[in-house]
Amino acid sequence: MCARLFPFCNGRTLQCLCLVVLGWLPRDVAAQDQMELHLVLAFDVSASVNDVEFDIQRTGTARALRHPSIQAAVEQAEGGIAISIVQWSSIGLQELGLDWVVLRSAQDVVAFADQVRAMPRLLSGGGTMIHTGLEFAARQLDTAPGTARRRVIDLSGNGRADNHEKMLEIRDQLIRDGVVINALAIEEHNDDLTSYFYSYLIGGPNAFVITADEFDDFYEAMQIKLYREIRGALYSQNPDEPPVRLVQALPQDQDPLSD
Repeated sequence: MCARLFPFCNGRTLQCLCLVVLGWLPRDVAAQDQMELHLVLAFDVSASVNDVEFDIQRTGTARALRHPSIQAAVEQAEGGIAISIVQWSSIGLQELGLDWVVLRSAQDVVAFADQVRAMPRLLSGGGTMIHTGLEFAARQLDTAPGTARRRVIDLSGNGRADNHEKMLEIRDQLIRDGVVINALAIEEHNDDLTSYFYSYLIGGPNAFVITADEFDDFYEAMQIKLYREIRGALYSQNPDEPPVRLVQALPQDQDPLSD
């Protein structure tokens, strides 16, 4: 834009003039290029997750994205959203599952759901080093396209951290950096993972935990979680309330699962 306004300027002079012009732009004009959300989905691919359970994470996310409530939420998100998927396990075992995709329409969401469904498992084995998943997801957030009003890491897991203190350290740093951490607890081991994630993992404004009582509940839990994350503070949780479980979800008249 500045080059068109000042065709005879170049180098540092053009940069200075550009800064002056951008400084004069109304704030609402500058905000038009800002997305509502940068979201990283962090899939657990540690040794406790077999291939069938990984496929449940993958296909459950794809199904959730195809639900009309998720497509409508994306279309209502000012500026759209950008979403990416990482796979995490132990130290040195993290991979980028799907790089950033910008979603603004229902067609965008359906196309991304197809990519998720086809995404291969890139890692197998390793411990449940949640802090490494958080660190890798945070680095992915730093590569997101453009800017967003909210930056969220959405971590799914079926076990507690192998290095609890390191998880707390990384979580606290990310919260200081303005990142929101949400979680989906897969309660297949009956160790109250929901309360653990609620107390020690999630953080930031309106952070929450959604529970799937087993892997078979993953689709519904992911659908609820994506809806809340895209819609933002509309369905925020009171910090004095217990963590949200799948059976509690949302009021019926606001439930994205009801057609």
